[in-house]
Amino acid sequence: MPFYDYYGERAATAAGMAWVRAQARCVLERLMQASPSAASLLEIGPGRGVFADACRQKRVRYCALDINIRLLRSLSDRGHSGMQARATQIPCADEMFDITFASHVIEHSPTYDDALAFLEEMRRVAKRGGLVAIVAPDYLALREDFWNCDYSHSFVTTRRRLRQMYHDTGLTILDEYNLYGPLTGIVGWCAGQTFGGHVMGMIARTVPGIVGEKLYKLRLTFAGAIMMIGRVRR
Repeated sequence: MPFYDYYGERAATAAGMAWVRAQARCVLERLMQASPSAASLLEIGPGRGVFADACRQKRVRYCALDINIRLLRSLSDRGHSGMQARATQIPCADEMFDITFASHVIEHSPTYDDALAFLEEMRRVAKRGGLVAIVAPDYLALREDFWNCDYSHSFVTTRRRLRQMYHDTGLTILDEYNLYGPLTGIVGWCAGQTFGGHVMGMIARTVPGIVGEKLYKLRLTFAGAIMMIGRVRR
């Protein structure tokens, strides 16, 4: 799809990649704490493959799912396995993975029916007692920038809405976190209120050129996201 080509072709800075790697390690650590014996993981929407690299370092068997063949070929060139399909139609048998994971994907669902089908598929291919984990932007933190930052954002995600979806999908919520890049807790909250706050968004949108774009990226990086971990019932 052209949209994913656009984001895949955007150059990433060394500092930006280091930040993303730190967040991937943080998220994976929380997943392994919730399921120490997990040996296999399916990631929906692998992006540049940073989370795939983190899984390799932890010796977790990794598989990616995406509709963009260019992303999958890039992952394959680096030794990661993947399959081309839509998230609502995962071409796998039931109960194949210890963990199913998607970061900043569910908000691209066109409708709440699609979002629910997305989560139900993640649950279907996760093993009994396995984990289904989502990271999604917090609309209450981003507000208008939820829509402005990405034209394909369609399904509003908040902590309360994700809780309701997990309940209706039959998942038991184990834990939930606020993420601000790789930061959490009071430090993350402070970063979210300053660098990722509404005022920063307003400033960024009024400053022209590359400076405004960098300020806007700072806002998006530190604006709050939600990580929710649920367990498939045994």
